[in-house]
Amino acid sequence: MKGSGGGKMVEGRQLSQHRWKGARSIGLAHQLNQQFIEICCELSLDGASGHPFPLVASHRELWSRLDPTSRRRLSLFPFVIIDLRFGDVAWWRTAAGNGARARLHSAAAAPEARWDWLALETLMFGWQVARDDRGVASMLFAMPPPVADCIAALTMQQVRTLAAESARSLRLRWDNNPRLWRELLIAAREREEAELEVFRREAKLHFCGELIHAQFSGGLPM
Repeated sequence: MKGSGGGKMVEGRQLSQHRWKGARSIGLAHQLNQQFIEICCELSLDGASGHPFPLVASHRELWSRLDPTSRRRLSLFPFVIIDLRFGDVAWWRTAAGNGARARLHSAAAAPEARWDWLALETLMFGWQVARDDRGVASMLFAMPPPVADCIAALTMQQVRTLAAESARSLRLRWDNNPRLWRELLIAAREREEAELEVFRREAKLHFCGELIHAQFSGGLPM
């Protein structure tokens, strides 16, 4: 019994330490989420064409009606709602392998639009988290371990280069589920926390599904 109890104490201590590491990044995830939400709201107002976020056009009115409080509430997921091919193991193995190293000496172009800057900030954040703790990277980005390994091994110059080249791959998670985003946008405005939590919970399940799918696609053991 003593051995069993001691094992539970050690397990509990390890779990507590792991949660603490992740907790340090939650606030930064919220900030990054809010930046993307702000961009979506701006794009919905100016009606510009050619931006890479079709979900904004499909829910233009709902995005345009989000006030600052609603935007903040919508950003409060315990993970990053921006995806930059973080579940694509094959793409990252290629990009972070021969491709990135071959372009090491070429200077990355300066970001041209706000979403280009956001791609850089997103990948830089993912790089920092992956270097610190692969498990936290999975929880924040739905990033399977092979992708975390690839990203963690990059140099800062390679991060900048890859961010510039992959900015057009930047996407809002669940952008293929306009119904879910419609419900999230409406609930964020109505100030009813219980209703928002219902759809936030559904979004969390989709997030977990993305990570599981990435693990299977990468041939990883579950």
